Amino acid sequence: MELLTYSNIASTQDTARQIALDGHLLPFAVIAEVQSRGRGRRGKDWDSPAGGLWLTLALAVPSAEAVRQSAMVTAHAVASVVLNETGIRMLVKWPNDLLVKRRKVCGILAETLVQCEATTLLVGIGVNVNNIIVHDQLPRASSLSGELGHSLDVQRLRAIILSMIEQDLRTLILLGFDTFVPWMNANLALLDELVTVEFNDQRESGRVAGLSRTGALLLENPDGSVKQVDAGSICDW
Repeated sequence: MELLTYSNIASTQDTARQIALDGHLLPFAVIAEVQSRGRGRRGKDWDSPAGGLWLTLALAVPSAEAVRQSAMVTAHAVASVVLNETGIRMLVKWPNDLLVKRRKVCGILAETLVQCEATTLLVGIGVNVNNIIVHDQLPRASSLSGELGHSLDVQRLRAIILSMIEQDLRTLILLGFDTFVPWMNANLALLDELVTVEFNDQRESGRVAGLSRTGALLLENPDGSVKQVDAGSICDW
């Protein structure tokens, strides 16, 4: 895989999209030391100073159907590498965040680019590694170094994470999301907690009961029935 490294760009996601549009050979990864306009889902800003891990992986996929699943599979890859390298357990906050002690350490943004019947998956990953988190400004955020009390080798972590993500996405394409469901349900944040999911001005509330075989969030109603939520964001946690 080719690594395209920049000291300071607006967004690895936007840069990767443009490079893919220009016909660059897949797969490749865009890496930045600093992003001036990093973004997450729904256009939210993502603070991306030096010391963090900011990248976007671009690779060909059969179709655009598994975008949400690819974000969660990427979360599996990142969490598995972090646990192995640091001993820190990260939990998946559906559908695209990783938490440590209820604080956000990693955000994932999965998008697709379709051109001439070919589909490119763009997976953006932002991990707070050695960057300083000002908790007065970001009370729900943390970093790996902040949790450990010492800095980490970002380049080593990035290389292992990239390799694991590529491997896991290939597994998703070949075997489907079923392969990852047991791990997801064992490492799902907010399990058994009452939450509200918001999508296009609509809200669904219930207790988090797990994930379906397709990656939908399962919410338990007060009467014990369970509903599936296919898209949205948990807005109170």
